[in-house]
Amino acid sequence: MRKEIHEFRSVGLILAFIGGAVDLYTYMHYDSFASAQTGNLILAIMQTIDGQWGSVWKKFLSTLFFFLGVFFGKALMHYFRKRNWPFWRLIILYTETLLFFLFSLSFIHTKATLVTIIISFITAAQWISFDKINGRVYTSLFTTGNLKGMASGLYDYLLTKDHKALATFIHFALVVAAFLIGAVVLGISYRLFAEKSILIVAFLFLYLSISQTILVLRFYRSDYPA
Repeated sequence: MRKEIHEFRSVGLILAFIGGAVDLYTYMHYDSFASAQTGNLILAIMQTIDGQWGSVWKKFLSTLFFFLGVFFGKALMHYFRKRNWPFWRLIILYTETLLFFLFSLSFIHTKATLVTIIISFITAAQWISFDKINGRVYTSLFTTGNLKGMASGLYDYLLTKDHKALATFIHFALVVAAFLIGAVVLGISYRLFAEKSILIVAFLFLYLSISQTILVLRFYRSDYPA
């Protein structure tokens, strides 16, 4: 079995679905994006002009912790690669599972800034750790880069009829679709269940954690039979 089990298409599309869901949830519930830091910075500038200092502080902290999350993810990757343990990403998945179950509890919703910066930090670490689907680069947290790849792939295919370009278009189109579906599903769920809608994300992370663990165990059994 390949070691790159984190690059399976199903994993990438679920993470893209989660990316759309989490950004919509944090904006609707906490008035701040967890990962769309361009949006946070633009909103922060607007709110600075309007003198809404409390909201500005929350968005700048979200951006700072997103930066630190990327830094942490790179450090984690470097640490475990040196020790030749390729399945360290399970640590991130199980941590996200635990945190998002915690975020569904009522008492946590009074701590909006704390929740937002934790989500920004851990999703940034996840982003840097899960950045490919079957060897193709993508991003699970926002759509700008994916839309660029989608448009470029379609243009190249229409120009050259190269099936590799078509595959590129389909790759990015699926990611964008998953992201948008995640946002729509969470938006509808939020109207129905309010903060409990984040359990959708928690259960998806639980599924990813367990399924990836099973694949890891199969890998070790096939490589190191008893």
